[in-house]
Amino acid sequence: MARIALLRSIEIQQTDPYVGQLSSLCKELDLQLKLFYTDGECAPGDFPGESEKLASDLSSEAIAELILAWGADGVISLSIPDENSLRDAVVKERLAAHGVPMVMHGLDATCALANKWETKLVLAAHGLASPAGLLIDGDVLNGRNVPVPAYRDFLTAKASEIGYPVLSKPLWDCLGTGIRFLPDQDALVAYLDDPYDGNTVLEKCLSGELCSVEIIGRTGSYAVQPLIWKGPTGGAPSFAFGTVRYTAPRQEPDAHFEPVAERLRGLCEGLGIEGAIEVEMIYADGDYHVIEINPRVSGSTTLSIAASGSNTYAGLIHLLLGNWAQESRGFGERRRLAFQLPICPPTPALSAVLGQRLDLIRASSFHIDGRTYANMVVTCEFDGTATLAATLLELTLEHGLLAPPVLAELENLLDQQVPATV
Repeated sequence: MARIALLRSIEIQQTDPYVGQLSSLCKELDLQLKLFYTDGECAPGDFPGESEKLASDLSSEAIAELILAWGADGVISLSIPDENSLRDAVVKERLAAHGVPMVMHGLDATCALANKWETKLVLAAHGLASPAGLLIDGDVLNGRNVPVPAYRDFLTAKASEIGYPVLSKPLWDCLGTGIRFLPDQDALVAYLDDPYDGNTVLEKCLSGELCSVEIIGRTGSYAVQPLIWKGPTGGAPSFAFGTVRYTAPRQEPDAHFEPVAERLRGLCEGLGIEGAIEVEMIYADGDYHVIEINPRVSGSTTLSIAASGSNTYAGLIHLLLGNWAQESRGFGERRRLAFQLPICPPTPALSAVLGQRLDLIRASSFHIDGRTYANMVVTCEFDGTATLAATLLELTLEHGLLAPPVLAELENLLDQQVPATV
């Protein structure tokens, strides 16, 4: 029996139900799983195998030693966000010295994708568009380097060249943390009076549609999951899980994405990507502008799997075991419409009702910065939008499931869907 360790840094419950479904694959392939995690809790039934909680500040070396002590034959990174992905890339290096393989990108690739400015350079090298921007030196701006009196004037001139509105984005953060929306020069000047205490990217704020795509594989074979649409852009960033997200066939955007997908595969080849990445983009005027690449699985992984029927987590196991070339055939092909919706907190009774009346993938709550958020992922057949809309309206009237703006947005979206054969 092969022993496989999974390394995770946030609640394992956010992988429901798809990590749980690995139990059948483990029986088929005679695998034993153990979860090493540094946040949240893992109760019986939350994971198909053993689990061990680690201190969140444990070093990469110490984590590698614990994995080796367990006797792992291989390891898979499921850590979120980017700083934990970088930690796992270091763990991979430590384990390689002991002959233990790990599905995770290398150090250089992970670091480049975790740093927003380095990502822009990688994108340009592979012919991929990104919003116009420049790197702001936080040491100069905050007076920690040699005095450069003209630096502020340089930044205001460059912002005018880029064109307002602009965004100031920390290099090493995600989930919209630290982003400042600057609609005009007055806002930029006020920001420069009290700037972010570190390096940032000053970037054009594009008006369009936010979308993302997950890519899984290793050199020679990369599979692309369905595009996920996440709402309009052009203003201050909204909380990522407070909006309607969906994946559905869209003829013109899908056609425009085909050459972009090929260039993204080329980027993955060039960086030697091994595992999963999430590419965040803005679709505007028929073009896709990449705004970041997360070197890891993401909060959108569940929705990707729900739409395609291709389990990312199973794909990572096949990568580890050397079965990916065969298993990747057809991986990511769309099978159903899928939606992720913010909902009222789901009680056990409400979750049971949702499971009876919807094609429910998951209804759950999760925690960020001490606050609780709730959402659900549902699917339907391509010709099932009318039934889904009616059922969600009934559930909202009966249980207050969806807030009025969410229900209105979803109904409008479902009205636009034309039954498709995919």
